[in-house]
Amino acid sequence: MSKMKVFNTEPPEYGKDYGRGWIGFNHAGSWFSSAIAHVQRWDKKEDIDISHVLIVSGEDECIEAAYPKGVVRTGLTEGYWDKTDRYVVFRQPKDLTEDIADQLIETAERELGNKFDYSSVANMAVQKNFVGWMINKMFFNKPAELADKLNTDDDEWVCSSLAAYCMAQIDQYEDAELLQRPPGVISPQELFEADGLFEPFPDDDEVDE
Repeated sequence: MSKMKVFNTEPPEYGKDYGRGWIGFNHAGSWFSSAIAHVQRWDKKEDIDISHVLIVSGEDECIEAAYPKGVVRTGLTEGYWDKTDRYVVFRQPKDLTEDIADQLIETAERELGNKFDYSSVANMAVQKNFVGWMINKMFFNKPAELADKLNTDDDEWVCSSLAAYCMAQIDQYEDAELLQRPPGVISPQELFEADGLFEPFPDDDEVDE
């Protein structure tokens, strides 16, 4: 990966650092974020923890599946820029256009009011610890495949499953290998590191320190 911009003290510039249809990746200092990061440590490739995902729907607005509220609209200033215990990294979906951004946001808006998906969190916790990894290895990944098939409720969401689902509804992204999996089993870290879905980060000399 090229160098990424991490925003945790000053807000980013709308239209330059992020925009409508971009995907935001967040990590906070809460116990829940720490637990998610711990569960995902087997997936982690980059030296940064990601425990939450949001879809940018406006200059100061996002749509997210937030614990424990479910799918809601959140003001970026209130929810992120005014918080000192968290950082955000934005990624632009590959070849994003206004039409694709509209489709992403319209899909997310249709899920507003749906509940938080606790079963997906439990499923990831079981699959992504050492014991779960060993069991899957012993049985040729069949336990994980079965759990994934059972975990397909599209009325309840975690943050990464909502974003993955919305991206999978776009013709341009639907064939991506990661998005072939049930959205409820895609972790925030995995989505963040799915470079094939996003534009590359700017080169080091293009990044403002």
